[in-house]
Amino acid sequence: MKYLALILALIIGTPSIVVADELTKTNFYYDIQWGHLIIGHISVSLERKNSSIKLKVKSRSEGAISLLYNYKSDLVASSYKEDQIWRPNLYMVNSSVRNKQYYSKVFWNKKNKILNYKIDPLLDLEKVYDVPKTTLKNVIDPITAIIRVIEKINKDKPCDTKLRIFDGRRRYNLSTKELEKQYLINDRPRSFKGDTIVCGIKVTPMGGNRIESKWKPENDKFSDIKVFFGTAAKDFHLPVRMKLNRWFGTITFRLLKHN
Repeated sequence: MKYLALILALIIGTPSIVVADELTKTNFYYDIQWGHLIIGHISVSLERKNSSIKLKVKSRSEGAISLLYNYKSDLVASSYKEDQIWRPNLYMVNSSVRNKQYYSKVFWNKKNKILNYKIDPLLDLEKVYDVPKTTLKNVIDPITAIIRVIEKINKDKPCDTKLRIFDGRRRYNLSTKELEKQYLINDRPRSFKGDTIVCGIKVTPMGGNRIESKWKPENDKFSDIKVFFGTAAKDFHLPVRMKLNRWFGTITFRLLKHN
């Protein structure tokens, strides 16, 4: 679950990001599968009004994994569009991992674009790398990052881009690359079926990542993290599936049709 902050950002898409400036509310539901086990679920509530977007995301572990790795998270994020560019405003997370509480809040002032943030507890620099303040210039949050990627796809442009990300605890650079177009089979009764655009993702850590880790980012390939963007509503694309391949196996995220 160490990748969940990034994963949440990657799977949260919405067809409403380019529609007319009016109040729009949408809900999305995803399940999380590791091997043959469902290990968690994510519910997303999105609200758009004029040129702003607000997201509320709840993620929970479930099943046998909860006995070993109990996890829950509540995320609130908001972004706004200015000069035809989506910009960050707020990214706040309250989470619990193995009954230990974590809080982070990053706020970008709309007037001067100055970033302020607060985290509790502070980073344990015996376990993770520090986040140098010199690296926080021109950073955006994970949600704003994926909104920018989705907007490119909805405008029939390749998803290729490079972005500087900060979520309060981790600073990393995110690179995306269009890999292929693929017809996706609904491998679950309520999952998506249809044409998709597949984008690969690479993450370069700049701070906040674990000092001792089996993850070797220099060995990553774009094909290790794939996001499948499908047309789930009208002519707009949104993430309908994601696959994360790591040393511990494959984790799959699926957009589900809600009953």
